[in-house]
Amino acid sequence: MRKKKAFIATLNGDLGPTVTQESKLTMTLNHFSNLLGSPSIRTGAIRWEELGYDHHELDDLDEPFTTQEIERVIKEMPTEKAAGSDGFIGIFYKKCWNIIKEDVTQVIMSFFGNLTSKLHLINTAHIVLLPKTQDAATLSDYGPISLIIVKIITKLLANRLTPHLNDIVSNAQNTFIKKRCIHDNFIYVQRVIQLLHKKRQLALFIKLDISKPFDSIGWSYLLEVLEVLENLGFSLKWRDWIAALLGSATSKILINGQPTKGIRRERGLRQGDPLSPMLFSLAIDPLQTYHRNRCEQGNFEPRLT
Repeated sequence: MRKKKAFIATLNGDLGPTVTQESKLTMTLNHFSNLLGSPSIRTGAIRWEELGYDHHELDDLDEPFTTQEIERVIKEMPTEKAAGSDGFIGIFYKKCWNIIKEDVTQVIMSFFGNLTSKLHLINTAHIVLLPKTQDAATLSDYGPISLIIVKIITKLLANRLTPHLNDIVSNAQNTFIKKRCIHDNFIYVQRVIQLLHKKRQLALFIKLDISKPFDSIGWSYLLEVLEVLENLGFSLKWRDWIAALLGSATSKILINGQPTKGIRRERGLRQGDPLSPMLFSLAIDPLQTYHRNRCEQGNFEPRLT
């Protein structure tokens, strides 16, 4: 029943609908190769010195991983969710942990020591397309969710970063931050509108919507953010870890259970990865900080170089 529900019978493309499995695989490969397999082009740079970030104590982010940390991640893995490209699900790691823990721990400690030349062997993902609407017809109507084994490593990094995000990311950004709720923003805007209406004061509200936010983030920009955030307390080691995870990533898209050819990723963050929402929050926060500073200074003219 699950396979029948997730079956993609037809995909609409520039040349019309496709119904054969081969043509759907080709269309999907071309679509995601253009989306994920080509680097983003930047036409400007941010004057980071104007954002005024404060320093935070983040020394614990790059401390050696402990056995307790690794075992906690294994215990928290979903037991029966879909497997990654290696075919194993969470229950395998839990039931066989006493057998495989030394090998898994050695891989993780090699990553900690920046021995990442072979990271690409485990940093491959299968992308499952989930329909956003009931009548999904094109690839844009599907949301890509990645299934990967390297989630054990990214979950370790995410567990360490989570307690600090509330202090690092501006208060206006509530998505993906623990102890914050995105609905607070809607309530805040609603109350501001009610107040302005009560005072009969003219105002202009602009709603920005980022198209495919996870897929469109450029790596050069993200690494530049992390480099600048060294002033916040992020170490060079942590930035190297993120660079290694990004640079070794490949993906295959599953169409009705059959994978396409591999795509060497050149941009974007994997949806379904525990670290991706946090990296997205760090990457988008300079935009919020920039506009906040401009408003406080009464200067709304963009100042990019």
